[in-house]
Amino acid sequence: MSKTSLALKLMALLWLSISAASAQTQTATVRGLVTDNSGSVIVGATVTLTNTDQNRAWVFTTNSAGEYLFLQVLPGNYTLVVEQNGFKRYAQSNLVFQVAQVAEINVVLEVGAVSETIEVYAQAPLLESASSTLGEVVNSHTVESLPLNGRNVLQLVALTPGVNTTSAYRTATSASGNIAAVAFSANGGRNVANEIMLDGSSQIVMGFNQPAYIPPPDAVQEFRVQTNALSAEYGRTGGAVINLVHRSGTKEFHGVLYEFLRNDLFDANGFFNNLNQRKKAPFRYNQFGGTVGGPLTRSRETTFFFVNYEGVRTVNPGSTILTVPTVKMRQGDFSEISAIIYDPATIDSAGRRQAFPNNRIPQNRLNPVALKLLSYYPEPNLPGIANNYFSQAGSRLSENSVSVKIDHHLSARQHLFGRFSRDNINLRLPNHFNNLASPNAGMAAARNRSVTLDETYTLGNWVLHANYGYAYHGNPRDSASQGFDLASLGLPASLAQAAQFPVFPRIEPAGYAPLGGEAAFIVGNKFETHTLVGDASTLLGNHVLKFGGVYRINRVSNFRPNAPAGLFIFNEGFTRQAFNSNQGGHSIASMLLGLMSGGRIQQEPALALQVLYGGLYLQDDWRIHTRLTLNLGLRWDTDRPLTERFNRTSWFDFDAVLPINVPGLGPIKGGLVFAGRNSNPRGNKDADNNNFAPRLGLAYRVNDRLVVRSGFGIFYNPTTGTGPSTATTGALGFNAVTNIITSIDGGRTPFATLSNPFPTGFNQPSNGAEGRLTLIGQTVAAQVRSDRVPYSMQWNLDLQYQLQNNLLLDVAYAGNAGVKLPANAELNQLPDKHLALGDELTRSVNNPFFGIIPTTSSLGQRTIVQGQLLRPYPHLTSLAQVWGSLAHSSYHALQVKFRKRYSNGLQMLAAYTWSKLLDDFSSVAGFLGQQNPGYTNNNQRRLDKSLSALDIAHRVVINYQYELPFGLGKPSLNRSGLINVLFGGWSLNGITTLQSGLPISISSAANTTNSFGGVQRPNSTGQSSRTAGAVKDRLNNYFNKAAFVDAPRYTFGTVGRFLPDNRGPYLYRWDLSVLKEFKFSEAQRLEFRAEFFNLLNQVNFDAPAGTVFGRPEFGIITSAEQPRVIQFGLKFYF
Repeated sequence: MSKTSLALKLMALLWLSISAASAQTQTATVRGLVTDNSGSVIVGATVTLTNTDQNRAWVFTTNSAGEYLFLQVLPGNYTLVVEQNGFKRYAQSNLVFQVAQVAEINVVLEVGAVSETIEVYAQAPLLESASSTLGEVVNSHTVESLPLNGRNVLQLVALTPGVNTTSAYRTATSASGNIAAVAFSANGGRNVANEIMLDGSSQIVMGFNQPAYIPPPDAVQEFRVQTNALSAEYGRTGGAVINLVHRSGTKEFHGVLYEFLRNDLFDANGFFNNLNQRKKAPFRYNQFGGTVGGPLTRSRETTFFFVNYEGVRTVNPGSTILTVPTVKMRQGDFSEISAIIYDPATIDSAGRRQAFPNNRIPQNRLNPVALKLLSYYPEPNLPGIANNYFSQAGSRLSENSVSVKIDHHLSARQHLFGRFSRDNINLRLPNHFNNLASPNAGMAAARNRSVTLDETYTLGNWVLHANYGYAYHGNPRDSASQGFDLASLGLPASLAQAAQFPVFPRIEPAGYAPLGGEAAFIVGNKFETHTLVGDASTLLGNHVLKFGGVYRINRVSNFRPNAPAGLFIFNEGFTRQAFNSNQGGHSIASMLLGLMSGGRIQQEPALALQVLYGGLYLQDDWRIHTRLTLNLGLRWDTDRPLTERFNRTSWFDFDAVLPINVPGLGPIKGGLVFAGRNSNPRGNKDADNNNFAPRLGLAYRVNDRLVVRSGFGIFYNPTTGTGPSTATTGALGFNAVTNIITSIDGGRTPFATLSNPFPTGFNQPSNGAEGRLTLIGQTVAAQVRSDRVPYSMQWNLDLQYQLQNNLLLDVAYAGNAGVKLPANAELNQLPDKHLALGDELTRSVNNPFFGIIPTTSSLGQRTIVQGQLLRPYPHLTSLAQVWGSLAHSSYHALQVKFRKRYSNGLQMLAAYTWSKLLDDFSSVAGFLGQQNPGYTNNNQRRLDKSLSALDIAHRVVINYQYELPFGLGKPSLNRSGLINVLFGGWSLNGITTLQSGLPISISSAANTTNSFGGVQRPNSTGQSSRTAGAVKDRLNNYFNKAAFVDAPRYTFGTVGRFLPDNRGPYLYRWDLSVLKEFKFSEAQRLEFRAEFFNLLNQVNFDAPAGTVFGRPEFGIITSAEQPRVIQFGLKFYF
């Protein structure tokens, strides 16, 4: 029997026996104290809680402390009845319990006959007097009513105080994928550290910790966002925990059919379209589907079903501004630009070059491969040398999603449910250049699956619960250039033979749009997660005790070749005035001369990866006084080391002595170690077994209107979330990377040319056969075995004041400190003390590694620069630590929210957050709508502490649902007939968002530090980097260029990681939906919807795309978020 088969069978056995496992609560907890008028507790009272949606009742007898407790309460509508001899019967209806809610309902019985009944119609209290957790509930009315662009329900997470979002999140749709849906930071947490659950099962898969499946809004009953000081039942998160509840069937048959329509005829034209006198591109969007649910038995009390289907068909326009080479540039004529082009063939002994006459490269010097590559660029269709090409290439999407859920009550003690969900997406990506070399053109797809099995069993005063979840995400992809013949470009036949896939190579000239596809647009990965969770709970006196654990298998079948047909990078280097200056030069000029600044070709293995996770916890919610509840918990988490099915993993050992003798350098240390060999463990790092996470909280009810709450907790973050790559999975040695040797004398003269980019041949996978010498002379990007599990410390102080029956004011302080957070760093950077050597660092010397390191490496040539020999690991071109335990963060926030619970036709939530988030490394997922600058100086990483890339100082979000007071049953025009048809049934629903801009990071065009690492930034002149005026008036000069000057050679610039005085443009957006309801009967109604996204057509500019000082595009804004978009919908409820 295989280990995998055994593991799955053990999981099944555990689930069937309802053993202790960690409950990720999708249900509510209801507790209370029963007393008489004098305050004395009443023992033995019968408390009955009835779910009116499914006619299901629970009965509890108050214990010796007068307490009652109901656990695993499904979200929905309830009544509560309390009976005791000698007292009047107490009956409270109209109760609504929500996901992950801890509701405290204390009951005072009056003396009298049981036949007498006190009817109470009050809703559950707004005050949270039994928990210290911060967060927000998004109920079904909010989900159904608010406007959602793309109808991605996770966009409503942004209604919660403390949640900061990016543009990627705000436009998250099926086309952008589920990764974009988690592009938010919650209370200072990383955007890849959030937990998302559906029906109690984790939907998170490896990769970037994205959810595998997101249900359509009409399939969501409600969800809760918990952002700070969670109870001990929650672990493996450093941000928010989001509990979604899938709809279930009820005792009555109900359903809905719907169609949503968007068309470019309804939409406003974009700002840059108007600026460039361009019309809107054609756009068609159809989203349609339906749900139906009800009983499956005649009794309507035991078995219920719910089914939903949704389809999406879109033709999505493009509105993209790119930079392409001008016609003159393609001919070698650079007279249009101010930068002088220097001839690399004329370098003198001082390292200086002579300029090409008239800034023109002679025709006989133009590289034929470069000319062929440049022919794949379209000619500019806009004026200028930057941002001169406007593309309206669009994409096409087809999506089909279906979900089935069955609930079954075996008895009053036992409840089961199961759900299966499937979502298939096919997306044809835009082809901006209308040819096979267009960047990232091709087909992208997603195959998403989600399964949940859940059981709850009551045994005496104990409630036992178990939940099994399966989440799957596959992303098969195909390049538009599949089958391309590399020899047709004039590249050597040897390169075509070495290519792992026959596709167009990736071409990246600095400052210009690339050619060819990225790694992600070749094939794809398959992610899956098996999770077993559960808990056991009881009431002992005035203690609610809960304990459990979790077992999770995270897997990914990873096959995503990187640069399979070659990556060729060009910058200004070889056409600058001097090899180590920033003066002059141009990337297209270097390209025309066939001189690369970097690049590589790779072969990648298909990996089968696994990370196991487990956790145990104990939670005690102790009501030590009628007004005071303590939340005490302890959790233990363990993310096990990553393993590969065939042990194709490795890690870097700093102390490993290499079996080579290098004259003048002594013992050479630092090499790869391979899993499963020479008694090495299978995992790629040491297990971190001391991850104990205490949770402390209190809730004190000062009076019936005021509650004071406070909490503290430690939370261990997920160790997955890097995106599977050779580096992050530790598969070095089983792949092969051949880097382009651009120069062997520090950039003075070129070595390889575009006509023969790999003159010394290609590396082949050694599968670790060379032992510690594997990858000698090459780039090593690996994990370090001593890395620890990252964690965060969270705390809060919260005041809740109930103004009236349905009004709540909540003022909170929230804090978060991140420790050992993941970051990437160059460990082979030159020690700072050697920078004082200046030009001596770039002097060519005899290479002591010649004959030891293969000639496929720049370190295997006869000469080498002096600085290389002074590096910590001179036998490596680079040593990058990936996902290392290096970074820290701190977050402090004032969070204020005002809630009006639904009454008199109005429901509203207004939230304001004033916060500051600091860190020294912001994220390993920089593509999620924010910048992700690396360390300036890897030797002094703490100096990079600054504003985080995810910092938003001020954020206001107001959402509301308002039924207009006209028509039948309303205060005004309360009439039937035509008056009601015309004026009744109208409602307005909206979201208004106002937030500060994101911080901006800038860098220099060249790293003149000569330190073999870090990010070069300019020096500050002392002037402000801000320019005056409205954003629309400074689109081409968002930065004050006089604020910066190039840093001297062999020094790091003084400008910080993020500018302290300049941010991206602020965001103001108002989304509104107008609904008109036509009611045919109590159960049947037709709803017409008009939804306006960015109602006022506010131009919300993005930050400048050009952030490299010295480049023509520096400080130029070329894009904005969506203009006004209108969507119409029709829904029929039955």
